[in-house]
Amino acid sequence: MNPKLLALAAIFLRPLGWLYGAIAAARVWAYRRGWLTSHAPGRPTLSIGNLSTGGTGKTPLLLATVDWLEQHHARPGILSRGYGGDEGRLLEERHPQASLAENPDRVAGLGSLLALPKPPEVILLDDGFQHLRLRRHFDVVLLDATRPFGPCLPAGLFRERGRALARADLVVLSRAEWVSEDRRLAIWKRVARYRDKNKDCPRVEGGVEFQSLHSLNGKSSLQPEEVDGQVAWLAAGIGNPESFRALVEAQGVQVLGCQWMADHHPWKPKDWQDWDRHPAIWVTEKDAVKLRHQLPEDLAAKTWSCRVDWRFQRGGEHYWALLERLILPVRAARIEPLWQAHDGQGRVVQ
Repeated sequence: MNPKLLALAAIFLRPLGWLYGAIAAARVWAYRRGWLTSHAPGRPTLSIGNLSTGGTGKTPLLLATVDWLEQHHARPGILSRGYGGDEGRLLEERHPQASLAENPDRVAGLGSLLALPKPPEVILLDDGFQHLRLRRHFDVVLLDATRPFGPCLPAGLFRERGRALARADLVVLSRAEWVSEDRRLAIWKRVARYRDKNKDCPRVEGGVEFQSLHSLNGKSSLQPEEVDGQVAWLAAGIGNPESFRALVEAQGVQVLGCQWMADHHPWKPKDWQDWDRHPAIWVTEKDAVKLRHQLPEDLAAKTWSCRVDWRFQRGGEHYWALLERLILPVRAARIEPLWQAHDGQGRVVQ
């Protein structure tokens, strides 16, 4: 659509955006007053979410969190709404031992996790900042440095206004390297204005790093030093596809063109009917999990999935310290039996 028409539409929709933001704030207030019911999960729970509708780099941070929990021997369970199924399938590929429940009703999803023979010890609430029916011990909110704030739906891409950051325990600025230091400082100054004065506001910044490239037929892979100078057609159905283009171009790849679809797009054969004209097609991991078992062999051989991992560029110690606090009850539950007195036969003395 013409940018001028989009700008004009945003102006006319702005009152609806104000209304949306006001309703969101009233909903939070109703939960705080107890007028709306929330449920305690009965496990240490961390929410990783956004103010916006997506595109902040939340999924890579979620995967890094699952990896950390598994390395620290705390069984994670992930509660997701299940948009399009791509994030869940990516999680299953990366962390097959982690428990996953995809259900728009997160409370029902929690019940299915806790009913497992080996239930999770820690709950991760994916995209859960606005899902107030389920209580959490910590809220982490990501802001995209290239578009940290803006109008609420339908005038913009945001579910809540900036002042909602007062609820967050930690704010993480993603894609900070894409903007100047002055711009980053301005964002953090605004974040500090919104924050609860009783909560710290450490400067935590991070983003994704390109790790490797894998053909969808599973027969070839390339490392970062091997992709410089290559040419590629890009295809993606994610929240901020231009971030994918920037990541690829940063590797020295010449981008021939882009095919941007809606976030969580369900790929169909008509979507790739022209791909045979391109020497190579690069897609995100989230798109690859949908395409891998659909593409014909000739296309799968020249369609490549870009693996990325989350990396903190600044203040990452604050995030890892929060995870240490999150799993303290898990560690205490394991240590507690060692504190109990035992008789000569090894039985616990009551």
